[in-house]
Amino acid sequence: MTYRLQTLGRLRLLNEAGREVAFPEKGLLILCLAIANGCREQSRAEIARLLWDGVESSQAYVNLRKTISRITAQQMELGRTFLTFSQSSILLNPGSLTSDLDAVTDDGDDAVARFCRIATVLRDDFLKDAKSHGRALDAWINRQRETHMSLLRESLLAAAPAAAGKHRELLKSAAMRLLERSPSDEEVRKVLKAALESDGRHHDAQVIFDSVSRSVPIIGNQPSAPVEILPRDDSHQRKPPRLVLLPPNSERGDSTAAIFASSLIEDVTIGLCALRSVSVIAPYTAAQIGLQADKANTYERHAISYILDTRLTDEGDRQSLFAQLIFFANDEVIWADRFNLIGDGLMQSRRGIAHRIAAAIASQIEQNEAVRGSYEGHADSYRSYLLGQRHLKDLNLPEIRRARKSFRQALGQQAGFAPAMGGLARTYFFEWLLTARNDRELLRLAERHAREAVVADETLASGYLELGVVKLYMRQFDESVEFLDRAEALSPHYANVLASYGDTLVQASRPAEGLQKIKTAIDLNPISPDTYFWAAAGASYSLGQYEEALGYIDRMRDRAPADRLSAASWGMLGDRRKARQFVRKTFDVHPDFDLDRWMAIVPFREEWQREHYREGLKKAGF
Repeated sequence: MTYRLQTLGRLRLLNEAGREVAFPEKGLLILCLAIANGCREQSRAEIARLLWDGVESSQAYVNLRKTISRITAQQMELGRTFLTFSQSSILLNPGSLTSDLDAVTDDGDDAVARFCRIATVLRDDFLKDAKSHGRALDAWINRQRETHMSLLRESLLAAAPAAAGKHRELLKSAAMRLLERSPSDEEVRKVLKAALESDGRHHDAQVIFDSVSRSVPIIGNQPSAPVEILPRDDSHQRKPPRLVLLPPNSERGDSTAAIFASSLIEDVTIGLCALRSVSVIAPYTAAQIGLQADKANTYERHAISYILDTRLTDEGDRQSLFAQLIFFANDEVIWADRFNLIGDGLMQSRRGIAHRIAAAIASQIEQNEAVRGSYEGHADSYRSYLLGQRHLKDLNLPEIRRARKSFRQALGQQAGFAPAMGGLARTYFFEWLLTARNDRELLRLAERHAREAVVADETLASGYLELGVVKLYMRQFDESVEFLDRAEALSPHYANVLASYGDTLVQASRPAEGLQKIKTAIDLNPISPDTYFWAAAGASYSLGQYEEALGYIDRMRDRAPADRLSAASWGMLGDRRKARQFVRKTFDVHPDFDLDRWMAIVPFREEWQREHYREGLKKAGF
């Protein structure tokens, strides 16, 4: 057996046993270029231009010589010679290795066998995980991907009549993969329609075949008043937004509810293929994305704008399916719902639930597209904004100041970018909160940038959110509630809004109402930022639920900002030893901490709540 080069998905070299072996990254790309281009001999000049097109040609040749030296050393270690080198060219030794692309280029089979082979191999994109090496190589990779999709389409259309019976599932998955890249392909749509009809799903097939670019996909019984999506005047200028539907991860993958949920997501995905205005990631790729540890980078790499996140949750003796639609650009939940999965009528209710999810997705995406240009039209600004958002996930001053720098960079690249203005406001508020010095200038800066965000785009919730938070700590409770109420009306499923609104209600001496909103925010965003748990802990303390308060604090990644609240909770529980541990930690971080000065900062509306907190802090030893 020979070595094998894997180019679809992650680029790697496998030995005879199928194990990955070390090989220089640029060496793997040179092998890939030779095999994909079908040329045994490649010029050094062309290789240098492709792999180092961003540097001077003289430096590119130096880089190539170093790469050749590393390749030669590794080939000697492996005892294999895949490439040989002359002064002007690089040669691929025939028979030295095979490739997964061999199955794509082989034309020896009949139409059905060829389609099955190509569709099975082309589940993954060519060099899917390769990082950018410059425009020239990126363009070449994209041309290869387009060639592969053309081969898949050609083989699908040629084999469809004969493959519709035995290979129906492969036909459906290949058709959805093609529609992901080209939502308007009518011939592929007809193949998908035929496959659905073969499954007995005649109504779904009719939706796929008859849908127009403005129609919401209807799965199951058609409602009496179908929802319409208005066409956009600039739709010809931008590619359709990309949507991925993540199947729920379940430890009990063979349970009735898990099987139901998986087929439900397939129904919704097929239904959304009816839209020309949305590009839907095929289920195979979606399942792989769902397994990635760093999903944010994965979404960015695949240019995904929307994510339908789903999960199964236990509710006593039954399960429910929770679904939320997230706009990745600002990590906002724009729609969410929960569906009870009752055993008896499970499969009968599948189409009804699928219709509700699909219709909600289609309408919410269209409504949300008004803001999309702000993100996709200024890629550098968007990246800086995303980086700032990531820094804000850690509540410490160095990270907050890094976030501020990123938001300023975003505004330098796009002056009117409202989300970055809102992010800038939040950095000043967090600095005010963490320094605990009641620096009013920080609050004034936060308010100014929040107002700028509202002026820049009054349809976004983020500006009203930041204004509501600032007004709370300025003790303007009615204005705070008013701004946060406006933010919730604009984005009723935006977890950050609900968490901040809940915190405002807690400080406004309505802790029970506040805690309920914070719990909803945690439900919407289960891997919550520390601020959610900190706010929930404060609400629980105000309700006299001290152990619950400590439980929320324990869920924070960085518990240091809540040390005072931990001390007060242990003080109210009568454990002075544990309380004093947090008193000492507070003074380690804030050596000049003064109880009276701190109590003057805490923005409780009613005196009973302030005295309750003071009591806990005094019992702790402050």
